[in-house]
Amino acid sequence: MIKAQRLSIRLGNRLPFYYGWVIWGAATLGIIATAPGQSFTVSLFIDHFIADFGLDRTTVSSLYSLGTFIGALSLTWVGRKIDQYGNRRGTLVIAALFAVALSLWSSVGGIPGLLVGFIAIRGLGQGSLSLSSSTLIAQWFRYRRGFMMSLSLIAFALFQRFYVPWLQSILEIYDWRQVWPMLSLGVALLVLPLTWLLVRDRPEDMGLLPDGAVKEVDDSAAKFDDEDNWTLREAMRTPIFWVFIGARLLPPAWATGLILHQLSLFESLGHGPHVAAEVYGNMALITAGVSLIAGYIVDRWRPGRALTLQLVGLIGAMYMATFMFEGWQLLIYALSLGVVMGSGGAFDGAVWANLFGRKYQGSIRGFATTGMVAGSAIGPVIFSLNYDLAGNYETVLWLGIGLTAIAIILSLLVPEPGHRSESNVVEQHPAG
Repeated sequence: MIKAQRLSIRLGNRLPFYYGWVIWGAATLGIIATAPGQSFTVSLFIDHFIADFGLDRTTVSSLYSLGTFIGALSLTWVGRKIDQYGNRRGTLVIAALFAVALSLWSSVGGIPGLLVGFIAIRGLGQGSLSLSSSTLIAQWFRYRRGFMMSLSLIAFALFQRFYVPWLQSILEIYDWRQVWPMLSLGVALLVLPLTWLLVRDRPEDMGLLPDGAVKEVDDSAAKFDDEDNWTLREAMRTPIFWVFIGARLLPPAWATGLILHQLSLFESLGHGPHVAAEVYGNMALITAGVSLIAGYIVDRWRPGRALTLQLVGLIGAMYMATFMFEGWQLLIYALSLGVVMGSGGAFDGAVWANLFGRKYQGSIRGFATTGMVAGSAIGPVIFSLNYDLAGNYETVLWLGIGLTAIAIILSLLVPEPGHRSESNVVEQHPAG
């Protein structure tokens, strides 16, 4: 162990650039590898599930939502294990299990199989692998966390732009059961070798500091004495923690509903599937641009104001979804949804560590991710219920607009936490 650490230190000091960039590349590939567990992938299989299993849309959406919720329940525990054993080990285990889960989709049968499959790919892919990859970036960067996360999200958005049409074309050639093993192989090849060879848990393990500073190596290298590190229990005593948890639950809920049911949403407004695909492609490109801006904002704005960027975008997307009939309205919808998708990841990748430190960010981010994934479980169900009862999505969209407006107000008014030794709830200045 000591020999391996010395080799890592030697490597970190010999490279002509900060080793954090290598970490960023490996972590970004981990984020990209979550794609098979994301809603934009599952949405392309929904009609196949309905046809092959003889189910209605609400049943499939309910199974997806239930699987998402159950999968999210483990994320606080996963975060604690990442804190305990490190991102490298955590990512290797999670990615291996995720690849196995994807390969088993080729033999899924009936409602029980769908539910177990959704639990696995949502909990391991969209939840755990995303958590491990993003917290790794936050370990290696401090003052540029938002910017580095935004670069990862740009790469992810550009990947989506080509991945979604590719996957759609593959599904037109192959049976959907044949496609899942292809995705499994992609995850295994993309994540496992590079994580094993390149990833190190913290810059201190290589005699470095976050953002690229070099320090003398001694037995204090693993300390986090320059940060105010809160435990999950301490963070949960602050008002800002719960306001941000509640506010960050809304975008996954309503954005997932919009994306998962995008074909029926566009059909209800008089648009065909090709229009939906074009709008989604435009949204992916907009997401890439917004991600870079969002990273800059997160690094410089107070967290309450940074969060409102995403929430305002969500209101815009929900409002446009009630009446987007013309081309310019579809463009504004894509722009608004791009703001939602491009800003949330930068916020989560930086703000939680900025507020509560790096040492326990796995458990803190794990709890926060549980809330967000639970939100993404709620959205598809309430969207499908609204559609089955009314033939449209207007009621659920206006409900989302009202709740998001309340979240904006609370996010701007809630105080940032003081030092954790000062009773954890000392008010310094408004977060907005």
